[in-house]
Formats: sequence, C-alpha cells, structure tokens
Amino acid sequence: MPKKETDLNVLQCPFCKLLIGEPQEIDTGLGSTFLGGKCSCGAVYGYDRGGHSLGEMYVDALVYACNGDWDRAWSLIPDKDYHVQELSFDSRRNRLSAATRRIQPTFLFIRVENTETE
Repeated sequence: MPKKETDLNVLQCPFCKLLIGEPQEIDTGLGSTFLGGKCSCGAVYGYDRGGHSLGEMYVDALVYACNGDWDRAWSLIPDKDYHVQELSFDSRRNRLSAATRRIQPTFLFIRVENTETE
C-alpha cells in the first residue's frame, strides 16, 4: 500500500494524498495510448509531458476512469459525477503544484464519484 505523505510537494494524489506511481503507457482501446496511472483510492491520472495535449489526455483519462466505457464517460457531468484536479509538474524537483497558464508538463487527476455502470 502506498505511503501517506503530508508534504504536498511530492507526487501524490490530490484527492487522498497517497503517493502515486510513475506514469505508464495505457492503451485507450482505439489504437492510441496515453501516459497515466491509477491511485489506490480509485482516482486516475494522465500525464502530458509538454502540456500541449490536455484535451486529448482529459478524454483518455476520463474513459480510463470509466473502465473503457466511452458511453458512460460521455454521460458524466463534471463536478457532479466526477472531479478533476490539474497540477503542473516540476521534473527537476519532482513536485506537483497548482496549474499555471504557461505551457508545461501537467498531471490531470480524475475521480469518478460512482464508478459502477448503470
């Protein structure tokens, strides 16, 4: 089980504060991949090295959070059915911080409130 940290300046899930693993290539099921992972609390995350593909990563991570169910992902309502946290990544210091407007490496965390399909 991941160790809990109180210092926010480490790679940790913003929802539960547990340390997260290094992003891995995840197959979207449509022939493409994205970098991301899953926290033990159920939140998923995507990582965009350049900060240029956040929209695409958002969709990929949301579908991943819905276990590949595209119909469910498109039916969810932001801030009601799921919550998103966008954090900037400083690779030199291995730290996450509040996202800024400048283009930089970014982690996008998504937690679906009810992961069961209807």
